[in-house]
Amino acid sequence: MAIAKDFKFIGRLCLDFAQTGDMGWGAKYERLTSPAELQRWLSLSSLQLPAVRVELEDLRLAKMLRCAIWKVAEAVLADQTPRSRDIRLINANACQPNLVRELDAKAISMRWRKPTAAAVFATIAQDAVVLFGDPHQRARLRRCEHPRCRIIFYDDSRPGLRRWCASNRCGDRMRARMYRDRKKS
Repeated sequence: MAIAKDFKFIGRLCLDFAQTGDMGWGAKYERLTSPAELQRWLSLSSLQLPAVRVELEDLRLAKMLRCAIWKVAEAVLADQTPRSRDIRLINANACQPNLVRELDAKAISMRWRKPTAAAVFATIAQDAVVLFGDPHQRARLRRCEHPRCRIIFYDDSRPGLRRWCASNRCGDRMRARMYRDRKKS
């Protein structure tokens, strides 16, 4: 079972979702090990969906979508054309009905209206379509510069110069390493 710190949330829904896989490191890094873990991710993610019912088939579909998003992101970063089957899978999910918000009876808060796993996948896929399809957003796709990190993130900083997936994780480690290297020489 994955623990809470196994889930990394760095600000872009489709990329946060893509980070739940092995990212090329191997199966031991798989975070969505059961429908319950997918449910836990949904509750911890920016969607905050603690009550969506997740079945084994939903987990299989989630992993397929996640893999397609990851492969397209890697292809974009490598300035290569993504595989057409990955694009078709993202598009097929994105065309389905997305999550919809509604106001409560007093119009002071909102909630998701009848959320389903399929609507969640459609919402995640739609975020991927916007990220990969908009040239300005696609240009802000980055890979963490820490040599032992494979995370792909969306650089939402104002100047667009972010180098690490998280300043307080990889950024701190790299700055400390550079400091030690400077002190040695």
